[in-house]
Amino acid sequence: MIKNGIPKENWHGRGPYIMGELTKYLVKEHILCNVEAADWREAIQKAAQPLVDAGKIGRTYVEHTIEKVEEMGPYFVITQGVALAHTRPSDDVKEQCVSLMTLATPVKFGHKTNDPVEIVFMLAATTDNGHIDAVMHIAQKLCEEGIREKIKSAQTAEELYQLMM
Repeated sequence: MIKNGIPKENWHGRGPYIMGELTKYLVKEHILCNVEAADWREAIQKAAQPLVDAGKIGRTYVEHTIEKVEEMGPYFVITQGVALAHTRPSDDVKEQCVSLMTLATPVKFGHKTNDPVEIVFMLAATTDNGHIDAVMHIAQKLCEEGIREKIKSAQTAEELYQLMM
């Protein structure tokens, strides 16, 4: 059976998913739980830190992400409480990757309807369309009933990893 163009063997939970796509980009070592951040800038910096530490992105990519928000507003606060931080691909991205961070205290990013943010993903792609698979998986996962509450209440990177897979 095919639903929305995806074979049944690739369905997961309540709907169709491209299984395994996020595992290409998100690893447990890039997941942080219950992090304190004073503001949205610090939230982005802290969400990006595991990727910087792993050598997947450089500090300049993080700075460009912050600059783009200052220029365009919080375009990546995609739904209530969730930010999908990213900017254009650059030479500072060594490998496509994703990090995930939950905030101990919600932070305002300046979005009119989706603030405050409690869940921050940091995405980095090497090409203009390189992040599409990861974004699709994250968006579909966030549509699952109750998933945001489960993500916010998770206490370990392992819990968060299992929730996202």
